[in-house]
Amino acid sequence: TWAQILRPKYLQSKTLSQVTVRPMDSPFWKGLMRVKSVFLNRTKFVVGNGTSTRFWEDTWLGDTPLALQYPSLYSIVQRRDATVESVCQSTPLNISFRRALAGNRWEAWLHLVRRLMDVQLSQRPDQL
Repeated sequence: TWAQILRPKYLQSKTLSQVTVRPMDSPFWKGLMRVKSVFLNRTKFVVGNGTSTRFWEDTWLGDTPLALQYPSLYSIVQRRDATVESVCQSTPLNISFRRALAGNRWEAWLHLVRRLMDVQLSQRPDQL
């Protein structure tokens, strides 16, 4: 299939949401990368092991990405490209911010943490 051809050349060990366009990529791949955000904005991930779902930028907890649900937190998070697995696999959560959380940001953080308490990672791969 086409995925078997494209995966080793362009994705390697990354997922579609993690790759970016490179100058040497084919025009076909560059075209796919131009519509990638439109595609990802219209999909929802069902989290299994959390390795291929972006914590902040993919839709997986609710109807929009966490970046849109919690913009005050997203604006100061250290790693915007973190996966669900990298954040949720440990206690406390593996996430850090560039500034101290106070006021509305603290309230937003507590709200998000309460929601994350129900997230259970499994051995299954994530699915679109």
